[in-house]
Amino acid sequence: MTAARTDPVTAERPVVRILAGVAGRSLTLMVGMAIGATDALAAIHARNHPQPALAPQPVAVGVSGGAIAAAAIALGTTRAQARRIAIDHPEQNVMGAKNFRSMLTRHALYPQARIRDLAHTIVGDRTFADFALDPIPGQQAHQAASSLLIPVFSAVHGTLLLPRDLPRLGLSDLPVADALVAATRIPGALPAAPGLEDIFDGGCQFRVPHDIFTPHPALILDLYGPQPYDSRGGLLFPLLHPALPAIRSRPRPFHNQTLRESTIFAHQPYGAALTSPTHAPEELFDTGYAISTRWIHSRTDQQLLNIVDPHIIGLPDETMTTDRIQTTA
Repeated sequence: MTAARTDPVTAERPVVRILAGVAGRSLTLMVGMAIGATDALAAIHARNHPQPALAPQPVAVGVSGGAIAAAAIALGTTRAQARRIAIDHPEQNVMGAKNFRSMLTRHALYPQARIRDLAHTIVGDRTFADFALDPIPGQQAHQAASSLLIPVFSAVHGTLLLPRDLPRLGLSDLPVADALVAATRIPGALPAAPGLEDIFDGGCQFRVPHDIFTPHPALILDLYGPQPYDSRGGLLFPLLHPALPAIRSRPRPFHNQTLRESTIFAHQPYGAALTSPTHAPEELFDTGYAISTRWIHSRTDQQLLNIVDPHIIGLPDETMTTDRIQTTA
């Protein structure tokens, strides 16, 4: 994937860049991690800028269920608001009941999933145009720098990045709630968004599309640990939906040390995204929030250069990326 323009054209509000990874049925944990990360980084920025200043603007990429977490932080959803949404929309209500007949006939194991209801609770009727940074009159959604970037997988075009690639779908804009349904459409499990029947989960090809933010530093949130470094589940895609090709390799590139040092790992068992949570939504949210805040507050300013621009932590913008140092385990 090629990099997308993600920075505002004004210098008035600082930016923090966050990639919320695959979440699946552990979505509540990932939302807690995302909100915790933004709160912790905002606190560090406020500590290092004693004069009244705007809080950092999250520019978020969300993969699969992580797209819902990304939308929440791009909008500035508060901890209390996000926790309330998690409690009001428990995972079993969002997914609905399994229907094996539907899996055979409609390629949707959870045909009554309420992903759009959850998405609409978070983003309302907003379209991608509403997430534009420094919008210019007459500018289309795909032309603007955006605070929300959502990878999706097209059966026709391969991986696309919304809103940048909206024209490839014949669209000038799109309700973000529909984009979130499409981005979380696990092959064989969840139904399509209306009008986006050939669009699937953004993690089908790239599980950790970290290069979207290149060359800027960014924070990555990962449900698992560094390993495995690859996922072979894409080989089953043609069995799950006839429109999909087999994808031999879906890399999780955490063998890269710099990338590991820029990632908060939740260390859930591999495959947890596909299993029902065993804890209450509020407990999952609080756990994710604590994972991120502890990780960020345990880092020194120099270590934080792996994930934020220097001015976020009160250092000159001229600080070189070579000043970043390795974190400790």
